[in-house]
Amino acid sequence: QFGALGPRQVQLRVGSAGICGSDLHFYRGDFQARPGITPGHEFAGTVSAVGPDVKHVVEGDLVGVEPLLRCGTCRFCLTGDYHVCGDRGLLGENEDGGMSEYVTVPAITAFKAPSGVDAELAALAEPLACSVHGFEKVNLKGHETVFIVGAGTIGLTALVAAKAWGAHSIILARHPHQQAAARALGADEVVTDDEAGEARLKELRHAQAIDVAVETVGGQGDTLMTAQLSVRPKGRLLLLGVFSVPTVTVNPLHLALREVEVVGSMTYAASDGHADYDIALNILANRKDVAEALVTHRFGLDQVGDAFTAALDKSSQSIKVHFNP
Repeated sequence: QFGALGPRQVQLRVGSAGICGSDLHFYRGDFQARPGITPGHEFAGTVSAVGPDVKHVVEGDLVGVEPLLRCGTCRFCLTGDYHVCGDRGLLGENEDGGMSEYVTVPAITAFKAPSGVDAELAALAEPLACSVHGFEKVNLKGHETVFIVGAGTIGLTALVAAKAWGAHSIILARHPHQQAAARALGADEVVTDDEAGEARLKELRHAQAIDVAVETVGGQGDTLMTAQLSVRPKGRLLLLGVFSVPTVTVNPLHLALREVEVVGSMTYAASDGHADYDIALNILANRKDVAEALVTHRFGLDQVGDAFTAALDKSSQSIKVHFNP
């Protein structure tokens, strides 16, 4: 364990930590990593010590960590929009993250897990919170139909969030193991990435069935265009994926003629006074099936190379790869 904690700090014994797509961007060299920083921003664990003035959690509590760093005093922080704070940062990128046995985090980032949520499930609250935030931004309604492009972790957690909203959920999944996971999580329809899937997308476009399209893949592909072209007139296009290139193709005339609303969304916040991360934790209560569907590989910290190899190689049928320190 570490030395004495400062005010408003919490020390955790990490129970589970996930490899995120952004971790893979750093691993591949798409983004510049900071030497000496322990990665990992999707994690949960048991409180092993608390610093002075920490009252909302105590030693022995299981907590999930909302890994956003912020100043706490700017106009954005004061209104709950700390995700756009000018001094924002991320545990695992700017300060040590959760791919370790112990980690010290700001107490404000530690959320006590509800009953029925273990460390592995709580570690999934971070990607799920991204979709919770996005669906709040597009004001998703329970009677609407959501089309999710991509069935990686973000796509599948977007499916979990859409189902929690009560929305009709259609997901485009490329790989068979992703299609199986989507069905296990209750997708109303799984569209395959082949000729049959393209024919189905044409039907959905003709029927003007899609109220909200969600791009979850990012990277360098044309998935944003796929999502855009699926949306009905006056529908909403939600961007959740992290693109590793500065520009991608859109059809501006299509957006204008149909008055499609494009909504960018990044991470999560507490804009209405209730943290998106806390909502995500509560969605996961007694949802062990989510971890069963998403966490496909588990490794110890002495198997870092194997873990990242599995996360990068879709032939391994990986969705979410976790470390269990």
